[in-house]
Amino acid sequence: MTATAGPRTAESARWFHRPLPRPQARLRLVCAPYAGAGAAVYRSWAELLPADTELVTVRLPGRENRLRERAAQDWSSLARDFAAALEEQVASPYMLFGHSMGAMLVYETVVGPLVRPPDRVLLSGCRAPHVPRALPAIHTLPPERFRAELGRLAGTPAAVLADPALMALLDPMLRADIRLAELWAHPVPAPLPVPVTAFWGADDEVAPPDAVAAWQTLAPHGFRAHRIDGGHFFLHERARDLLGLLADEITPPPARRRRSDSS
Repeated sequence: MTATAGPRTAESARWFHRPLPRPQARLRLVCAPYAGAGAAVYRSWAELLPADTELVTVRLPGRENRLRERAAQDWSSLARDFAAALEEQVASPYMLFGHSMGAMLVYETVVGPLVRPPDRVLLSGCRAPHVPRALPAIHTLPPERFRAELGRLAGTPAAVLADPALMALLDPMLRADIRLAELWAHPVPAPLPVPVTAFWGADDEVAPPDAVAAWQTLAPHGFRAHRIDGGHFFLHERARDLLGLLADEITPPPARRRRSDSS
């Protein structure tokens, strides 16, 4: 049975974009972006997912059509507001995917204020919450060094880093996001109430394989894991590899077995 979303409001609608609306979809895949990114990073996935799946991309405060809003400053309010928007805007069944900071948001939301949980969470390029970060923090660095580190991590386009006016506009949002990600920690984390799938990059320095594999200890309802070639941004470097694995993850079990038998 499909559970409908609650009464929709303009405020909750700001959180989501559907690049290819599929109102009759069997499943909705809700994708939360990494630090500094917006819904646009997933736009190309819409036509590459199975035809019975609707892509729902997440727009966080402080970017895209929410540029005038202040970027989130703490996890509790961000997870609370995101959960409220999910309840209003996204019907069940659905799954939550997040990369890096997006995976942190998925965790905070699902173990916290969310009433109607997803069928599964898909956590990509993200250390488990009880694992210390692998690299030194950069969110307090002065502007030149901060930009240099953003360039080294390869998540921010070079054209953006080279534009002083644009960087001045985006700097508060970028620092707020990276601060949240770098300070994120739960020494005694709560287990996830739904099955978990984790993805990691073989050469990821930000979220090394062992740090991502540690999610298994928080997955009493089932755990699967996938290694993908590439660094922290394997979701761009190896997009088709990741999408192939995602297609398998979101395929119902009987259909998955039929695909395996015919391969």
